Amino acid sequence: MKTMRVAVVGGGIGGLTAAGLLAKEGHDVTLFEGSPTLGGKAQCVRVDGLRLDTGPTLLTLPDVVKGLFERLGGADLLPPISELEPQCTYRFADGCGFVAYRDLERTAQSAGELRPGERRGVFGFYEEAEAIWRAAGEPYLEAPFEGMAGFMARVARRGVTAMARGMKLATLDELARAHFKTDHLQQFVGRFATYAGASPYEASAAYALIPHIERAYGVHHVRGGIGALVDALGAAVKRQGVKVHLNVRVGYTRDARGYLVGPPGGEERFDSVVVNADPLDKLGRGNEPLSLSGYVLLLEVDGRPALPHHTVLFGQDYRREFDELFGGQLADDPTVYFCNPSATDPTVAPPDKTGLFVMVNVPALPREPAAYERAAAAWESQAERVKTQMFDKLLAHYPELRGRMRVVGQRTPVDLAALGAPGGSIYGFLPHGKFGPFRRPRIRGGTPGLFFAGGGTHPGGGVPLVMLSGRFAAEMVSEHLRRSA
Repeated sequence: MKTMRVAVVGGGIGGLTAAGLLAKEGHDVTLFEGSPTLGGKAQCVRVDGLRLDTGPTLLTLPDVVKGLFERLGGADLLPPISELEPQCTYRFADGCGFVAYRDLERTAQSAGELRPGERRGVFGFYEEAEAIWRAAGEPYLEAPFEGMAGFMARVARRGVTAMARGMKLATLDELARAHFKTDHLQQFVGRFATYAGASPYEASAAYALIPHIERAYGVHHVRGGIGALVDALGAAVKRQGVKVHLNVRVGYTRDARGYLVGPPGGEERFDSVVVNADPLDKLGRGNEPLSLSGYVLLLEVDGRPALPHHTVLFGQDYRREFDELFGGQLADDPTVYFCNPSATDPTVAPPDKTGLFVMVNVPALPREPAAYERAAAAWESQAERVKTQMFDKLLAHYPELRGRMRVVGQRTPVDLAALGAPGGSIYGFLPHGKFGPFRRPRIRGGTPGLFFAGGGTHPGGGVPLVMLSGRFAAEMVSEHLRRSA
Protein backbone atom coordinates (compact mmCIF):
# COMPACT_ATOMS: atom_id res chain seq x y z
CA MET A 1 0.00 0.00 0.00
CA LYS A 2 1.28 3.44 -0.85
CA THR A 3 2.28 5.83 1.91
CA MET A 4 -0.66 7.96 3.02
CA ARG A 5 -0.59 11.26 4.90
CA VAL A 6 -2.29 11.45 8.29
CA ALA A 7 -2.73 14.55 10.45
CA VAL A 8 -3.13 14.23 14.21
CA VAL A 9 -4.68 17.32 15.77
CA GLY A 10 -3.78 17.47 19.45
CA GLY A 11 -0.76 16.08 21.28
CA GLY A 12 -2.37 14.50 24.34
CA ILE A 13 -1.67 10.88 25.21
CA GLY A 14 -4.35 9.63 22.80
CA GLY A 15 -3.03 11.69 19.90
CA LEU A 16 0.56 10.69 20.59
CA THR A 17 -0.42 7.03 20.69
CA ALA A 18 -2.30 7.21 17.39
CA ALA A 19 0.49 9.17 15.72
CA GLY A 20 3.21 6.77 16.79
CA LEU A 21 1.33 3.64 15.75
CA LEU A 22 0.37 5.07 12.36
CA ALA A 23 3.96 6.11 11.70
CA LYS A 24 5.09 2.63 12.74
CA GLU A 25 2.87 1.27 9.95
CA GLY A 26 4.69 3.45 7.46
CA HIS A 27 2.31 6.37 7.08
CA ASP A 28 3.51 9.96 6.81
CA VAL A 29 2.23 11.46 10.08
CA THR A 30 2.21 15.08 11.21
CA LEU A 31 1.05 16.03 14.70
CA PHE A 32 -0.15 19.56 15.47
CA GLU A 33 -0.36 20.76 19.10
CA GLY A 34 -1.69 24.20 19.92
CA SER A 35 0.19 24.61 23.21
CA PRO A 36 3.94 24.73 23.91
CA THR A 37 4.03 21.21 25.38
CA LEU A 38 2.72 17.75 24.65
CA GLY A 39 0.45 15.83 27.02
CA GLY A 40 -2.93 17.59 26.89
CA LYS A 41 -4.37 17.51 30.43
CA ALA A 42 -1.42 15.34 31.55
CA GLN A 43 0.92 18.21 32.36
CA CYS A 44 3.74 18.55 34.88
CA VAL A 45 5.11 21.61 36.66
CA ARG A 46 8.56 22.08 38.14
CA VAL A 47 9.05 24.62 40.91
CA ASP A 48 11.75 24.95 43.57
CA GLY A 49 13.03 21.44 42.91
CA LEU A 50 9.56 19.89 43.05
CA ARG A 51 8.06 17.96 40.15
CA LEU A 52 4.27 17.71 40.32
CA ASP A 53 1.73 16.34 37.87
CA THR A 54 -1.33 18.54 37.31
CA GLY A 55 -3.44 15.85 35.64
CA PRO A 56 -3.46 12.05 36.18
CA THR A 57 -1.49 10.93 39.24
CA LEU A 58 -1.64 7.13 39.08
CA LEU A 59 -1.36 4.32 36.57
CA THR A 60 -3.40 1.15 36.19
CA LEU A 61 -3.18 -1.62 33.56
CA PRO A 62 0.59 -1.16 33.20
CA ASP A 63 0.81 -3.85 30.51
CA VAL A 64 -1.14 -1.56 28.17
CA VAL A 65 1.56 1.09 28.64
CA LYS A 66 4.46 -1.32 28.36
CA GLY A 67 2.93 -2.95 25.30
CA LEU A 68 2.57 0.41 23.55
CA PHE A 69 6.20 1.36 24.15
CA GLU A 70 7.31 -2.04 22.87
CA ARG A 71 5.25 -1.62 19.68
CA LEU A 72 6.82 1.81 19.17
CA GLY A 73 10.32 0.48 19.67
CA GLY A 74 10.68 2.67 22.74
CA ALA A 75 10.87 0.21 25.63
CA ASP A 76 14.25 1.72 26.52
CA LEU A 77 12.59 5.14 26.93
CA LEU A 78 9.90 4.05 29.39
CA PRO A 79 10.59 5.25 32.96
CA PRO A 80 10.54 2.62 35.72
CA ILE A 81 7.04 1.71 36.90
CA SER A 82 6.57 0.58 40.51
CA GLU A 83 3.54 -0.97 42.15
CA LEU A 84 2.08 0.68 45.26
CA GLU A 85 1.06 -1.34 48.30
CA PRO A 86 -1.01 -0.11 50.05
CA GLN A 87 -2.92 1.39 47.14
CA CYS A 88 -4.88 4.15 48.87
CA THR A 89 -5.74 5.37 52.38
CA TYR A 90 -9.30 6.53 53.09
CA ARG A 91 -10.19 8.73 56.05
CA PHE A 92 -13.70 9.65 57.10
CA ALA A 93 -15.41 12.57 58.81
CA ASP A 94 -15.89 10.61 62.07
CA GLY A 95 -12.15 9.90 62.35
CA CYS A 96 -12.31 6.29 61.11
CA GLY A 97 -9.96 5.01 58.45
CA PHE A 98 -9.73 2.26 55.83
CA VAL A 99 -6.85 1.12 53.65
CA ALA A 100 -7.19 -0.62 50.27
CA TYR A 101 -4.49 -3.11 49.27
CA ARG A 102 -3.96 -5.30 46.26
CA ASP A 103 -3.83 -8.09 48.84
CA LEU A 104 -7.55 -8.76 49.35
CA GLU A 105 -7.02 -10.35 52.75
CA ARG A 106 -5.40 -7.16 54.06
CA THR A 107 -8.21 -5.05 52.56
CA ALA A 108 -10.78 -7.27 54.28
CA GLN A 109 -8.92 -6.99 57.57
CA SER A 110 -8.97 -3.19 57.33
CA ALA A 111 -12.70 -3.23 56.53
CA GLY A 112 -13.36 -5.55 59.46
CA GLU A 113 -11.84 -2.98 61.81
CA LEU A 114 -14.67 -0.64 60.81
CA ARG A 115 -17.31 -3.31 61.41
CA PRO A 116 -16.69 -7.08 61.62
CA GLY A 117 -19.33 -7.95 59.00
CA GLU A 118 -17.68 -5.70 56.44
CA ARG A 119 -14.84 -8.17 56.13
CA ARG A 120 -17.21 -10.61 54.43
CA GLY A 121 -18.60 -7.76 52.34
CA VAL A 122 -15.15 -7.10 50.85
CA PHE A 123 -14.91 -10.62 49.42
CA GLY A 124 -18.47 -10.49 48.07
CA PHE A 125 -17.99 -7.07 46.52
CA TYR A 126 -14.74 -7.91 44.76
CA GLU A 127 -16.17 -11.21 43.53
CA GLU A 128 -19.05 -9.33 41.90
CA ALA A 129 -16.71 -6.61 40.60
CA GLU A 130 -14.62 -9.28 38.87
CA ALA A 131 -17.75 -10.81 37.34
CA ILE A 132 -18.76 -7.39 36.00
CA TRP A 133 -15.28 -7.03 34.50
CA ARG A 134 -15.52 -10.38 32.77
CA ALA A 135 -19.07 -9.81 31.55
CA ALA A 136 -18.86 -6.18 30.45
CA GLY A 137 -15.44 -4.64 31.02
CA GLU A 138 -13.36 -6.97 28.89
CA PRO A 139 -15.70 -6.85 25.87
CA TYR A 140 -15.95 -3.07 26.22
CA LEU A 141 -12.18 -2.62 26.10
CA GLU A 142 -11.18 -5.26 23.57
CA ALA A 143 -12.45 -3.42 20.46
CA PRO A 144 -13.76 0.00 19.40
CA PHE A 145 -17.41 0.51 20.39
CA GLU A 146 -19.30 0.84 17.11
CA GLY A 147 -22.76 -0.02 18.43
CA MET A 148 -24.59 -2.39 20.75
CA ALA A 149 -24.74 -5.23 18.20
CA GLY A 150 -20.98 -5.68 18.07
CA PHE A 151 -20.61 -5.21 21.81
CA MET A 152 -23.33 -7.74 22.64
CA ALA A 153 -21.74 -10.24 20.26
CA ARG A 154 -18.53 -9.94 22.31
CA VAL A 155 -20.55 -10.31 25.54
CA ALA A 156 -22.38 -13.35 24.15
CA ARG A 157 -19.08 -15.15 23.65
CA ARG A 158 -18.79 -15.10 27.44
CA GLY A 159 -22.08 -16.94 27.88
CA VAL A 160 -25.70 -16.33 28.83
CA THR A 161 -24.76 -15.54 32.41
CA ALA A 162 -22.69 -12.56 31.29
CA MET A 163 -25.57 -11.16 29.25
CA ALA A 164 -28.02 -11.59 32.12
CA ARG A 165 -25.66 -9.93 34.58
CA GLY A 166 -25.31 -6.88 32.33
CA MET A 167 -29.05 -6.37 32.10
CA LYS A 168 -29.44 -6.51 35.89
CA LEU A 169 -26.86 -3.82 36.72
CA ALA A 170 -28.22 -1.03 38.92
CA THR A 171 -26.32 2.03 40.18
CA LEU A 172 -22.88 1.88 41.74
CA ASP A 173 -24.35 3.06 45.05
CA GLU A 174 -26.93 0.28 45.03
CA LEU A 175 -24.18 -2.26 44.42
CA ALA A 176 -22.21 -0.82 47.35
CA ARG A 177 -25.25 -1.06 49.63
CA ALA A 178 -25.79 -4.67 48.63
CA HIS A 179 -22.38 -5.58 50.05
CA PHE A 180 -21.60 -3.04 52.77
CA LYS A 181 -23.54 -1.74 55.77
CA THR A 182 -21.32 1.19 56.80
CA ASP A 183 -21.40 4.58 55.13
CA HIS A 184 -17.60 4.37 55.08
CA LEU A 185 -17.34 1.50 52.62
CA GLN A 186 -20.32 2.68 50.61
CA GLN A 187 -18.40 5.93 50.11
CA PHE A 188 -15.28 3.94 49.17
CA VAL A 189 -17.16 2.13 46.39
CA GLY A 190 -18.97 5.28 45.28
CA ARG A 191 -15.72 7.14 44.80
CA PHE A 192 -14.94 5.12 41.67
CA ALA A 193 -17.74 6.89 39.79
CA THR A 194 -15.62 10.04 39.99
CA TYR A 195 -13.03 8.33 37.77
CA ALA A 196 -15.54 9.21 35.04
CA GLY A 197 -16.61 12.53 36.60
CA ALA A 198 -19.97 10.97 37.56
CA SER A 199 -22.15 10.50 40.63
CA PRO A 200 -22.35 7.03 42.24
CA TYR A 201 -26.08 7.60 42.70
CA GLU A 202 -26.61 7.94 38.94
CA ALA A 203 -23.75 5.97 37.35
CA SER A 204 -23.95 2.29 36.45
CA ALA A 205 -22.65 -0.42 38.76
CA ALA A 206 -20.41 -1.29 35.79
CA TYR A 207 -17.91 1.17 37.29
CA ALA A 208 -17.15 -1.48 39.92
CA LEU A 209 -14.80 -2.86 37.29
CA ILE A 210 -12.38 -0.05 38.28
CA PRO A 211 -11.68 -1.33 41.82
CA HIS A 212 -11.40 -4.81 40.32
CA ILE A 213 -8.78 -3.57 37.85
CA GLU A 214 -6.84 -1.90 40.67
CA ARG A 215 -6.91 -5.10 42.74
CA ALA A 216 -6.20 -7.48 39.86
CA TYR A 217 -3.53 -5.45 38.06
CA GLY A 218 -2.31 -3.10 40.77
CA VAL A 219 -1.97 0.65 41.25
CA HIS A 220 1.34 1.95 39.95
CA HIS A 221 3.58 4.99 40.02
CA VAL A 222 5.77 6.09 37.11
CA ARG A 223 9.16 7.33 38.27
CA GLY A 224 9.14 11.09 37.72
CA GLY A 225 5.33 11.13 37.47
CA ILE A 226 2.93 10.92 34.54
CA GLY A 227 4.72 13.95 33.08
CA ALA A 228 7.81 11.77 32.68
CA LEU A 229 5.68 9.19 30.89
CA VAL A 230 4.46 11.88 28.47
CA ASP A 231 8.05 12.97 27.80
CA ALA A 232 9.02 9.37 27.05
CA LEU A 233 6.01 8.82 24.78
CA GLY A 234 6.83 12.00 22.88
CA ALA A 235 10.38 10.77 22.35
CA ALA A 236 9.16 7.35 21.18
CA VAL A 237 6.74 8.94 18.70
CA LYS A 238 9.42 11.20 17.25
CA ARG A 239 11.69 8.17 16.94
CA GLN A 240 9.08 6.70 14.60
CA GLY A 241 9.40 9.76 12.37
CA VAL A 242 6.29 11.70 13.38
CA LYS A 243 6.68 15.39 12.57
CA VAL A 244 5.60 17.34 15.68
CA HIS A 245 4.59 21.03 15.49
CA LEU A 246 4.03 22.80 18.82
CA ASN A 247 2.27 26.14 19.34
CA VAL A 248 0.32 25.62 16.11
CA ARG A 249 -3.48 25.77 16.27
CA VAL A 250 -5.11 24.26 13.22
CA GLY A 251 -8.48 23.67 11.67
CA TYR A 252 -9.54 20.93 9.30
CA THR A 253 -11.99 20.73 6.41
CA ARG A 254 -12.91 17.90 4.10
CA ASP A 255 -13.29 17.95 0.33
CA ALA A 256 -13.45 15.32 -2.39
CA ARG A 257 -9.69 14.70 -2.19
CA GLY A 258 -9.35 14.32 1.58
CA TYR A 259 -8.69 16.86 4.31
CA LEU A 260 -7.06 20.27 4.44
CA VAL A 261 -5.39 20.74 7.81
CA GLY A 262 -3.40 23.66 9.16
CA PRO A 263 -3.52 27.27 10.31
CA PRO A 264 -5.35 29.73 8.03
CA GLY A 265 -3.35 30.16 4.85
CA GLY A 266 -1.00 27.30 5.67
CA GLU A 267 -3.20 24.25 5.15
CA GLU A 268 -1.74 20.99 3.89
CA ARG A 269 -3.56 18.05 2.33
CA PHE A 270 -3.98 14.80 4.27
CA ASP A 271 -5.76 11.54 3.60
CA SER A 272 -7.13 11.12 7.12
CA VAL A 273 -7.33 13.02 10.41
CA VAL A 274 -7.24 11.96 14.07
CA VAL A 275 -8.56 14.63 16.44
CA ASN A 276 -7.29 14.33 20.01
CA ALA A 277 -9.93 16.59 21.55
CA ASP A 278 -13.33 16.24 23.16
CA PRO A 279 -15.75 15.30 20.34
CA LEU A 280 -19.09 16.44 21.81
CA ASP A 281 -19.24 19.72 19.90
CA LYS A 282 -18.00 18.20 16.64
CA LEU A 283 -20.67 15.51 16.85
CA GLY A 284 -23.47 18.00 17.48
CA ARG A 285 -23.84 17.02 21.14
CA GLY A 286 -22.72 20.27 22.72
CA ASN A 287 -25.91 20.68 24.76
CA GLU A 288 -25.51 17.43 26.71
CA PRO A 289 -24.70 17.51 30.46
CA LEU A 290 -21.03 17.47 31.34
CA SER A 291 -19.11 15.41 33.86
CA LEU A 292 -17.44 17.08 36.82
CA SER A 293 -14.49 19.42 36.73
CA GLY A 294 -11.83 19.79 39.41
CA TYR A 295 -9.90 22.34 41.41
CA VAL A 296 -6.26 21.45 42.07
CA LEU A 297 -3.78 22.90 44.53
CA LEU A 298 -0.06 22.22 44.23
CA LEU A 299 1.63 22.49 47.61
CA GLU A 300 5.20 22.62 48.88
CA VAL A 301 5.57 21.17 52.38
CA ASP A 302 8.60 21.68 54.58
CA GLY A 303 10.23 18.38 55.52
CA ARG A 304 9.03 14.87 54.83
CA PRO A 305 5.87 14.22 56.89
CA ALA A 306 4.72 10.59 56.96
CA LEU A 307 1.88 10.91 54.46
CA PRO A 308 0.64 8.05 52.24
CA HIS A 309 1.15 8.15 48.48
CA HIS A 310 -2.62 8.32 47.74
CA THR A 311 -5.22 9.51 50.26
CA VAL A 312 -8.94 10.35 50.13
CA LEU A 313 -10.51 12.48 52.88
CA PHE A 314 -14.28 12.05 52.68
CA GLY A 315 -16.88 14.61 53.66
CA GLN A 316 -19.73 13.90 56.04
CA ASP A 317 -22.62 13.51 53.58
CA TYR A 318 -21.64 11.98 50.22
CA ARG A 319 -25.10 12.12 48.65
CA ARG A 320 -25.49 15.78 49.54
CA GLU A 321 -22.06 16.48 48.06
CA PHE A 322 -23.07 15.10 44.66
CA ASP A 323 -26.47 16.78 44.78
CA GLU A 324 -24.67 20.10 45.23
CA LEU A 325 -22.09 19.45 42.53
CA PHE A 326 -24.59 18.39 39.89
CA GLY A 327 -26.83 21.24 40.96
CA GLY A 328 -24.05 23.59 39.83
CA GLN A 329 -22.83 24.48 43.35
CA LEU A 330 -19.55 24.02 45.14
CA ALA A 331 -19.81 21.30 47.78
CA ASP A 332 -20.25 22.59 51.32
CA ASP A 333 -18.10 19.73 52.68
CA PRO A 334 -16.07 18.39 49.76
CA THR A 335 -14.16 15.14 49.57
CA VAL A 336 -10.44 15.89 49.21
CA TYR A 337 -7.95 13.69 47.36
CA PHE A 338 -4.21 14.19 47.65
CA CYS A 339 -1.16 12.54 46.11
CA ASN A 340 2.23 12.57 47.78
CA PRO A 341 4.55 11.10 45.12
CA SER A 342 7.68 11.62 47.20
CA ALA A 343 6.40 8.90 49.56
CA THR A 344 7.53 6.49 46.83
CA ASP A 345 9.71 8.46 44.43
CA PRO A 346 12.75 10.40 45.71
CA THR A 347 13.29 12.08 42.33
CA VAL A 348 10.22 14.36 42.53
CA ALA A 349 11.28 16.50 45.52
CA PRO A 350 14.42 17.66 47.35
CA PRO A 351 15.29 15.67 50.52
CA ASP A 352 13.91 18.40 52.79
CA LYS A 353 10.69 19.07 50.87
CA THR A 354 7.43 17.33 49.94
CA GLY A 355 5.18 18.16 47.01
CA LEU A 356 1.44 17.51 47.24
CA PHE A 357 -1.19 17.39 44.51
CA VAL A 358 -4.53 18.17 46.20
CA MET A 359 -7.89 18.05 44.40
CA VAL A 360 -11.62 18.42 44.94
CA ASN A 361 -14.42 17.89 42.44
CA VAL A 362 -16.29 21.02 41.34
CA PRO A 363 -19.06 21.61 38.79
CA ALA A 364 -18.24 22.11 35.15
CA LEU A 365 -18.72 25.61 33.80
CA PRO A 366 -21.80 26.43 31.69
CA ARG A 367 -21.39 26.21 27.92
CA GLU A 368 -23.43 29.31 26.94
CA PRO A 369 -20.86 32.09 26.27
CA ALA A 370 -22.28 34.81 28.55
CA ALA A 371 -22.91 32.38 31.40
CA TYR A 372 -19.43 30.91 30.92
CA GLU A 373 -17.81 34.34 31.20
CA ARG A 374 -19.68 35.07 34.43
CA ALA A 375 -18.80 31.69 35.93
CA ALA A 376 -15.15 31.97 34.86
CA ALA A 377 -14.85 35.43 36.42
CA ALA A 378 -16.33 34.11 39.67
CA TRP A 379 -13.56 31.55 40.08
CA GLU A 380 -11.16 34.12 41.53
CA SER A 381 -13.26 34.35 44.69
CA GLN A 382 -14.48 30.74 44.59
CA ALA A 383 -10.90 29.48 44.53
CA GLU A 384 -10.25 31.12 47.89
CA ARG A 385 -13.30 29.41 49.40
CA VAL A 386 -12.31 25.99 48.09
CA LYS A 387 -8.69 26.50 49.09
CA THR A 388 -9.77 27.19 52.67
CA GLN A 389 -11.91 24.03 52.69
CA MET A 390 -8.99 21.96 51.43
CA PHE A 391 -6.55 23.34 54.01
CA ASP A 392 -9.06 22.84 56.83
CA LYS A 393 -9.60 19.20 55.89
CA LEU A 394 -5.90 18.48 55.48
CA LEU A 395 -5.17 19.96 58.90
CA ALA A 396 -8.08 18.16 60.55
CA HIS A 397 -6.60 14.81 59.53
CA TYR A 398 -2.90 15.75 59.53
CA PRO A 399 -2.36 18.55 62.10
CA GLU A 400 1.41 18.14 61.72
CA LEU A 401 1.09 20.03 58.41
CA ARG A 402 0.15 23.28 60.15
CA GLY A 403 2.50 26.11 59.22
CA ARG A 404 4.44 23.92 56.78
CA MET A 405 2.36 24.26 53.56
CA ARG A 406 2.85 26.79 50.79
CA VAL A 407 0.81 27.06 47.59
CA VAL A 408 3.03 26.88 44.50
CA GLY A 409 0.32 26.45 41.87
CA GLN A 410 -3.34 25.83 41.17
CA ARG A 411 -5.58 24.63 38.35
CA THR A 412 -9.21 25.70 38.03
CA PRO A 413 -11.98 24.72 35.60
CA VAL A 414 -11.02 27.85 33.66
CA ASP A 415 -7.52 26.43 33.15
CA LEU A 416 -8.96 23.11 31.99
CA ALA A 417 -11.27 24.92 29.58
CA ALA A 418 -8.23 26.72 28.13
CA LEU A 419 -6.79 23.28 27.32
CA GLY A 420 -9.91 22.48 25.30
CA ALA A 421 -12.00 20.67 27.91
CA PRO A 422 -15.66 21.66 27.39
CA GLY A 423 -16.73 23.75 30.36
CA GLY A 424 -13.53 22.70 32.08
CA SER A 425 -15.01 19.21 32.49
CA ILE A 426 -12.27 16.65 33.04
CA TYR A 427 -13.97 13.87 31.08
CA GLY A 428 -16.53 15.76 28.99
CA PHE A 429 -19.36 13.28 28.44
CA LEU A 430 -21.45 12.47 31.56
CA PRO A 431 -22.14 8.70 31.61
CA HIS A 432 -25.16 8.62 33.94
CA GLY A 433 -27.74 5.86 33.62
CA LYS A 434 -27.52 2.09 33.13
CA PHE A 435 -26.46 2.50 29.51
CA GLY A 436 -24.43 5.66 30.08
CA PRO A 437 -21.06 4.14 29.09
CA PHE A 438 -22.52 3.11 25.73
CA ARG A 439 -23.56 6.66 24.90
CA ARG A 440 -19.98 7.87 25.11
CA PRO A 441 -18.92 9.59 21.85
CA ARG A 442 -17.49 7.07 19.43
CA ILE A 443 -14.06 7.13 17.84
CA ARG A 444 -15.40 7.20 14.27
CA GLY A 445 -16.28 10.77 13.23
CA GLY A 446 -19.17 11.94 11.12
CA THR A 447 -17.23 12.08 7.84
CA PRO A 448 -15.08 9.36 6.20
CA GLY A 449 -11.49 9.46 7.35
CA LEU A 450 -12.16 11.45 10.55
CA PHE A 451 -11.51 9.77 13.91
CA PHE A 452 -11.28 10.88 17.55
CA ALA A 453 -8.96 9.89 20.38
CA GLY A 454 -8.69 10.87 24.04
CA GLY A 455 -10.57 10.66 27.32
CA GLY A 456 -13.73 12.17 25.82
CA THR A 457 -14.32 9.22 23.50
CA HIS A 458 -14.40 5.43 23.87
CA PRO A 459 -13.32 3.80 26.12
CA GLY A 460 -12.91 6.72 28.58
CA GLY A 461 -10.47 8.57 30.79
CA GLY A 462 -7.29 7.45 32.53
CA VAL A 463 -3.87 6.91 30.95
CA PRO A 464 -4.28 3.29 29.74
CA LEU A 465 -7.82 3.83 28.40
CA VAL A 466 -6.72 6.95 26.54
CA MET A 467 -3.86 4.92 25.04
CA LEU A 468 -6.44 2.32 23.97
CA SER A 469 -8.48 5.04 22.29
CA GLY A 470 -5.38 6.13 20.38
CA ARG A 471 -4.66 2.54 19.38
CA PHE A 472 -8.24 1.96 18.22
CA ALA A 473 -8.16 5.23 16.26
CA ALA A 474 -4.92 4.20 14.54
CA GLU A 475 -6.40 0.80 13.62
CA MET A 476 -9.53 2.44 12.19
CA VAL A 477 -7.48 4.98 10.21
CA SER A 478 -5.41 2.15 8.71
CA GLU A 479 -8.54 0.24 7.75
CA HIS A 480 -10.02 3.37 6.15
CA LEU A 481 -6.84 4.06 4.19
CA ARG A 482 -6.64 0.48 2.93
CA ARG A 483 -10.20 0.66 1.66
CA SER A 484 -9.74 4.04 0.03
CA ALA A 485 -6.34 3.37 -1.54
